[in-house]
Amino acid sequence: MAKVLRKLFRSEPGPPRLPENLLPDLVRRSPILLCLDYDGTISEIAREPRLARPVEGVLEVLRFFASHRDRVATAIVSGRALRDLRSMLPTPPGIALAGVHGLQLLDADGKIEVPPGIRDCREDLESVRAWLEHNLPAGAGFLIENKGVAIALHYRQVAPPIAGYVREAFEKFITDCTRSLQARHGKMVIEALPKIASKANALQILRERVGDEFEPVYFGDDLTDEDAFTVMTSRGVSVLVGDPRPSAARYRLAGPVEVVRTLRKVAASLES
Repeated sequence: MAKVLRKLFRSEPGPPRLPENLLPDLVRRSPILLCLDYDGTISEIAREPRLARPVEGVLEVLRFFASHRDRVATAIVSGRALRDLRSMLPTPPGIALAGVHGLQLLDADGKIEVPPGIRDCREDLESVRAWLEHNLPAGAGFLIENKGVAIALHYRQVAPPIAGYVREAFEKFITDCTRSLQARHGKMVIEALPKIASKANALQILRERVGDEFEPVYFGDDLTDEDAFTVMTSRGVSVLVGDPRPSAARYRLAGPVEVVRTLRKVAASLES
């Protein structure tokens, strides 16, 4: 009996579930800036990054929002490079894309921008490429994702002891031997990323573009999304996607299928 009571009253770590009608009610009252991460948010996590595809229904609801930009300004905010986002997620005109944690921005009108500080990172990025070339054990299962303005090392298919050793050595190299880069951790990935990159910065740029009347709404699953969640504590709706964990997000959904279901309800509330 005591074990049953402990189970019933045990608190779940992390934010509570997103109330079903919160966003449909919100969009009836106010226009929203809808920001969506890609991997793990509108796409299931894949064994290899190139295999991740948007879940069923995503493209249809994005097309609907693109035709209602006065009510839902939509942006995909991802760690992926713009070229990958555009090939994997053929969004219609009117959807903004923020790639590599905001280092690459394709705005809703099709204009591409990168911050001027990127040029100062080229030498450090070259040293990271050289380190990976000389230090990764052959055949261990590591995958290198070269984003041009950042480099990610994926270790989902690597034996844990080897992955841990290389991850720590790679992080130490980034911290000790580069000036312009930071080591950022994600789900089974560590990234050499310019210090000027942040999804919080990307969110701020997007908010300035659409105007203060748009209420920010952000869905994300990864540790890199926490930057954006943190700056939304005073305004907006932040939603962690995935299993419960400690997070700065206000609410949570179980996975990409639930995200799409929620977005469809938002679209239905606009139609009505």
